[in-house]
Amino acid sequence: MFLEHEFSDFGATFIVKKKFLALPSISETRDDNYIDVIDNIKGSVHVKRNNKVKMSTTDAGEGHLMIMWSPREFVAFLDQDNSTIISKSRSTYAVLFLISATTSCTTIRTQVDHILTRLWTNFSILNVIVQAPCSCGRQVFIYRPFAKTKKSFGTLQTYVIEDVIKNPNLILNPLNNLNKFPLKISLFERVPSSARNVPRLLKLDKNYQDLSLSGGFVGSDALLVATFAKYHNFEPKIGKNLSRGFGHVHPNGSVGGVLAEVLKKTSDYGANRRLLGYEPDGYEFTVPYSSDKISAVVPKSEKVPRGLSIITCFDKLSWVLFLVMSVVCAIFWFFVRCDNVFKVLQEVNSFLLGVPSKVVASTHQMVFLTSCMMLNVIVLGVIQGSLFTDFTTSRYYTEINTLVEVDRMELPIMTFAWLIINDSSSEILKNLKRKSMPDSDDMWDIVAYHRNVVVIDRQFDVEVALRTNFTGRSGVPLLHIVDESVATYLQACIISQGSPFLLIFNDIIVRMFEGGFILKWDNDVVDSLIIERISETSVEEEFKAFCLEDMQVALYVVAIGYVCSVAFFLAEILKSKFAEVVYWNNLITE
Repeated sequence: MFLEHEFSDFGATFIVKKKFLALPSISETRDDNYIDVIDNIKGSVHVKRNNKVKMSTTDAGEGHLMIMWSPREFVAFLDQDNSTIISKSRSTYAVLFLISATTSCTTIRTQVDHILTRLWTNFSILNVIVQAPCSCGRQVFIYRPFAKTKKSFGTLQTYVIEDVIKNPNLILNPLNNLNKFPLKISLFERVPSSARNVPRLLKLDKNYQDLSLSGGFVGSDALLVATFAKYHNFEPKIGKNLSRGFGHVHPNGSVGGVLAEVLKKTSDYGANRRLLGYEPDGYEFTVPYSSDKISAVVPKSEKVPRGLSIITCFDKLSWVLFLVMSVVCAIFWFFVRCDNVFKVLQEVNSFLLGVPSKVVASTHQMVFLTSCMMLNVIVLGVIQGSLFTDFTTSRYYTEINTLVEVDRMELPIMTFAWLIINDSSSEILKNLKRKSMPDSDDMWDIVAYHRNVVVIDRQFDVEVALRTNFTGRSGVPLLHIVDESVATYLQACIISQGSPFLLIFNDIIVRMFEGGFILKWDNDVVDSLIIERISETSVEEEFKAFCLEDMQVALYVVAIGYVCSVAFFLAEILKSKFAEVVYWNNLITE
């Protein structure tokens, strides 16, 4: 049988729950006093507390009092139905064994030692106080998991009940000093939050000289672990397997990566921050300290050929309006001028293209010609500016910036995102999901250089990769991030279910986030990698003259001029010949 009680600000409310476990294999003689104690506990008992116990190592805000006959019954509960007596790992537990005085206190102490060690090792229960008043008198047993011994950690300490009454904090195991207790940390390389290869610039920074507590890593995730270890004096044991990844639950129920290590409790803390896109089961998230978007990454748009710079200086609608306006001007000038059609077209084209033409115009005609010349100045100025820009910079076609456009590309999509994104109401996401294919480690290289696939990934990772690895010598990125994102998630790390370290880790994370250290640590890595990249790829180029490729637009214009002039010349010849034929036909007819 065990009792549960919840602490309030003014007292402790005990809620009695009778739990019996039938164990035929256990045959122990129980005193009649045991039955009397149980029968005398009825309903709820309110106890006035004079000394409040500060729950500095738990966030449960409650305690549990369990009354049992012997340690063997307690072990039976743990073996058969541990959830019955262990509801919350971060609560405080008091266990009272009523076994008779005929049992040696040394035996009870040994059994209690095994029980408390198991509670800490298997269930992460930190604060437990045990009494056996019928066998060990006024002795109180408390397990100290962070006490260092000759061979390892953990020892059972004995107090008398008067000491606990005078100092209730003896029940708790403080976490401010863990005495170099080894904590197993899972951390794999993921630039920039956990970079294994320290950039050269950071090696010269005195703040990055000693990386022993971060396992040689730099970045916000790694340096958070170092900060935890420094402030709470534990020794982080970072695994050497750096390629295991985040891990997730597979359709067959198996789990891999860091998630499997945390679930199996072979790791106490998964230091790489991950997306909060699903409810935790068997583990917990720390407080979020960043966010990220899930965005589509497509190949950079193609470069506009030099020869098309004049055409691309206006969009299609502008060109259509310009041609329509030219036709309207020609019609208007035909009615105003009242002259030959060919002559009218020649004069209008001269006005619009800025070709000198001698025209004796009246007042109302001069107003019209003035507007045509102003139009000529504006349009030709834009064309000249476009040519100058084309000579000095590279121009690209319009980028893909919506998910609808991504869907229209009809390219396969590599992504992990469908593991956490499950929006069945979006037709666009359904279409994108149907084009999915397994992702790979070199998927960004495939997008940049083969240009036959789309990737949906974390936007921050892609931005860092663009600035450090996927930028050409001219500074033009090889990838493009679509403006419309798929989803946005908060990010946090994972920790074992019920771990007593969650609260103290959260406290440091909040302090580091509010102090701007997390952003600074990541920016230090990114800035150093960018400077390192620039120093490796930058080449001082001497003055470079224009080549034939640069001048191809001018050559195209001249060639078009030649073709048009020859065409008009032939048209004039044909016109004169046609006029001569018409003249002779009329003469013969007469």
